[in-house]
Amino acid sequence: MMKIVVTGATGTLGMAIMERLRKDGNSVIGIGRSKTKINQLIQKGFEIVNCDITDAQQLSQKIIDCEVIIHCAAFAAPFGSKKKFFQTNVEGTKNVFQVAREKSVSRIVVVSSASIFDGMNHDQPHNDDTPDIRFRPRHHYGASKFDAENFCLTQPKDEWIGLRPRAVFGKGDQTLLPRLKKLIGKNHYKTIGDGNGLIDVTCLSNFVDAVCLAIKSPQESLGKFYNISNGDPRTFNSIMKTYTGKFGSNFKQRKLPYYPILFFAYLSIAVASFIPGKRWEPSITPYGLRQITSSLTLDISEARQALNWSPTKTFEQGMEELE
Repeated sequence: MMKIVVTGATGTLGMAIMERLRKDGNSVIGIGRSKTKINQLIQKGFEIVNCDITDAQQLSQKIIDCEVIIHCAAFAAPFGSKKKFFQTNVEGTKNVFQVAREKSVSRIVVVSSASIFDGMNHDQPHNDDTPDIRFRPRHHYGASKFDAENFCLTQPKDEWIGLRPRAVFGKGDQTLLPRLKKLIGKNHYKTIGDGNGLIDVTCLSNFVDAVCLAIKSPQESLGKFYNISNGDPRTFNSIMKTYTGKFGSNFKQRKLPYYPILFFAYLSIAVASFIPGKRWEPSITPYGLRQITSSLTLDISEARQALNWSPTKTFEQGMEELE
């Protein structure tokens, strides 16, 4: 049995990881910020503490005795405050490393994102290397995860291991599924353009498998990031067709023109940026548009070898779990 802390415990990834770790007999403490979800997890018998990872002192007080930290906490959104992206994703990561060192934590498993490749061409699968600074993404989320990865790469290699998943989906999904649903009508689903961009996706349970293996992976695997996906890229059209097929066979593809929607996306974020007070998320952003129209695939061969991991759940099996 290991003592493990999971940051971002109230998110989809964090909750799934905690469920698996507890099932495997580990002692797990979750760190999160959503009071509603914290209460839900407490009712399920989990030990959860409310903590802001951007506050190093508070984080140090909450992490008392553990062997491993799984760092899932992140601000992930198509649109939002630049300050919030970088405070949470970069400064929060730095705080986790600082506290882990103070508490003599033996390993940090860092969860990154394939959005770090957003500034590159996607004509072939991306390998595990963090891109050169010339390809730093323009979107705040991708840029903040890019900067967080580069921070990790400056830290002692024996302290951490990183996983870089792409489009994780599964039961309880709060990110991919709500956006797919927005594109579904009564008897049709929408694609922007022809919908033939190749997209790597990751079943939630396949990602959790990789996390569990990363906790105990050999010393030589440490100090780098590994791409994680199903290794079975699908076109966006086929993803939508498979998902809507759960509800009947009468759904037809409706193609929407790309360039007018791209213009609308830029206009939307311009308007949203100038509205005072709490920011609202536009229905489409240039970043979100790229995620569903551009091909982006990953080479997962190093994760297979270094972690002795392979994706066991298929895309179709993962889709069956969605509501």
